[in-house]
Amino acid sequence: MLELARAERAPQVRLVAGMLFLALTLSTIGGNAVGGEFREVVYTTTPETLKGYLCHPTGAGPFPAVAYNHGGVGDIIGGAPKETCEALAAAGFVGFAPIRRPTRSMTGHLDDVQAGLHYLRGLDYVDRNRVAMAGFSRGGALTFMAAARGAPIKAAVIMASAMPPPPSGFTFGDAVKIRVPVLLLVAENDTGSRKTMGQNTLEGMRRMSAALTEAGNAPKLIFYPPYRGDGHEMFFEIGAYWTDVVEFLKKHL
Repeated sequence: MLELARAERAPQVRLVAGMLFLALTLSTIGGNAVGGEFREVVYTTTPETLKGYLCHPTGAGPFPAVAYNHGGVGDIIGGAPKETCEALAAAGFVGFAPIRRPTRSMTGHLDDVQAGLHYLRGLDYVDRNRVAMAGFSRGGALTFMAAARGAPIKAAVIMASAMPPPPSGFTFGDAVKIRVPVLLLVAENDTGSRKTMGQNTLEGMRRMSAALTEAGNAPKLIFYPPYRGDGHEMFFEIGAYWTDVVEFLKKHL
């Protein structure tokens, strides 16, 4: 299984255009994903070694593909990377859920996201012209940031995004740079970012939607009924929201 508990601080990675070196080690870890194959992968960027889950639908492809960016802070993995990977394969996509370096700081996290996308698009059974990105909580913020920086994706799904402070590089002003279709999902009782950053996730998602709309790229924003004690936990499993995700991805990929 993936080693998710690692040092609080990891060496920073700086990715320069044309200077990204990826090495891949694949190991099948037992069993198949629903509708295909599930693997643990190790993909290496210099000097940081990163791991992730890769799920392949049944068949030879080429397939559309989706990179999923998990949430969490430090060595806590938020969301459902393995389950999302498998659910994507069951829906006919190559799913890839990279696990970022386990730092509380976001330094280097966008590099990790970009490296994962680069790896995914390089697989010979992936249609590199039909790739999307999805993210939850901090992974949602990173998806927003990657799309604003011209990531080669056709669509973005952002679930209950965290709203990182300005030093992270996150700003709603970057909405003007996002030209791909965007799906925003949040539960009415989501308090996840309020717990970790003192922020209201629900209000933050409204602001993200407003920023995209003002920039001329109105997203599809879906509010879900209150989920248990905290709507942030809705995305810790594959639930009712998944139908909306698959419908959106199939429309745009």
